[in-house]
Amino acid sequence: MLTDPQGDDIERFESLGIAETYRRQHPGQGTQNACFCFDNMFSELLWINRVEDARSEKIARTKLFERSRWRADGTNPFGIAWRESPDAAEPLISTWKFCPPYLPDAIGIEVAVDSDDPRQPMMFKSPGSMPPADWPIEKKGTLQQAGGWGQVLGIELFLPRSATPSPALRSIAARTILRLRVVSNDQFQMSLHIDRHGLAQPSVLRLPA
Repeated sequence: MLTDPQGDDIERFESLGIAETYRRQHPGQGTQNACFCFDNMFSELLWINRVEDARSEKIARTKLFERSRWRADGTNPFGIAWRESPDAAEPLISTWKFCPPYLPDAIGIEVAVDSDDPRQPMMFKSPGSMPPADWPIEKKGTLQQAGGWGQVLGIELFLPRSATPSPALRSIAARTILRLRVVSNDQFQMSLHIDRHGLAQPSVLRLPA
């Protein structure tokens, strides 16, 4: 999600006992993030730290800058990454190769062509094929064990009624192992349904805060 680092989204995670796993800058892309990793996925809060880089020719098609202005311009601040098995015969959806400057030349990120519409989420194929629980210990840490949080059991993505889900978004929702439900609403929002150890029902975390 595109956020404001001076806002309360990061504090919201921390107040619920969800620990920041890592934080990175993306030189040449003009962004920085804070990532909160659960057993089977991670939630990334992303913000613009260099407008000139985010609006540069190499980055412009992602519309990260436009998405960062979602409160004023009605763009979609959310991103969805999907994982494919290494032996997948065909890609889920039509993509283009995004080669941000912070990655080696040989590595690119497959981004859904449908994401050219900034009312759709930015949809891209995850560069990795493993959930955080399978990452090396030096990368994943203890995940959210201290706070009693486990797997994300489902996601609800709320779109304004004027933003019809694109074919790529419908494909991801239909094929993903993790339950993703797209819902019409008055505004862009996302709800994470997360297993909370010791509780019979999952806890719901809604973004933005």
